[in-house]
Amino acid sequence: MLEKLRPDTLLVSLMHVNNETGVIQPVAELAEKLQKTPTYLHVDAAQGYAKLPEDLKAPIDLTSISGHKIGAPKGIGALVTRRRGWNKVPLEPIMFGGGQERKLRPGTLPVPLIMGLCEAAKVFQENRSRWERDAKEMRERLLAALGKTRFQINGDADHAVPHILNVTFDGLNAEALIVRIKDQVAVATGSACTSASYTPSHVLTAMGLPEEVATNGLRFSWFPGQAADFDPDGLAETIAYMQPEAP
Repeated sequence: MLEKLRPDTLLVSLMHVNNETGVIQPVAELAEKLQKTPTYLHVDAAQGYAKLPEDLKAPIDLTSISGHKIGAPKGIGALVTRRRGWNKVPLEPIMFGGGQERKLRPGTLPVPLIMGLCEAAKVFQENRSRWERDAKEMRERLLAALGKTRFQINGDADHAVPHILNVTFDGLNAEALIVRIKDQVAVATGSACTSASYTPSHVLTAMGLPEEVATNGLRFSWFPGQAADFDPDGLAETIAYMQPEAP
């Protein structure tokens, strides 16, 4: 990645965890390398915040987080900035008004939402080990059940978070499958950000996967405790029944 930097590159921005595949990016390694350059690093940590805390201890210049990913109210997030020595990241406001937020943004702060984020972060930190254990257990149950079907995992399964899985089922159209299994599980063909798009996943396409695979990738994600009544074996039986005979 560093070979793509130019002398005038101001900012590198990347996801900590890809929201479609769950693959973890080497943000800590990149942060260390960029410290020796004039280029700042922004990390979108919506999927990784509190779940992979060690990565975010690296000297990342800007980290954005989304509260609802850890159980906080929807509509609250944060941008964490880190100085390089005595130098601040040169942020400029895009809205102007009161100076109470160090002249970076105007408006009254949503105190209830902020407190909700604060409390959710504390609760998640206290229960992270249990979350990780339960998320891995759910992943193992799902993959074991899907062994009854013909499928491929999209992404690097050895470098992924335990709560996101992207798969393509051989011979099945993803949209037709979603309609068939809608009473068993809620899944999507991409992230929520692209839920209105019926084109092949730009993430899977960028990975070099064939169009048929990228178009029919299904994203499973779960928060331990919410999936207590989920029956992965029943889901797998439905999928296997729909799949055509192997050639």
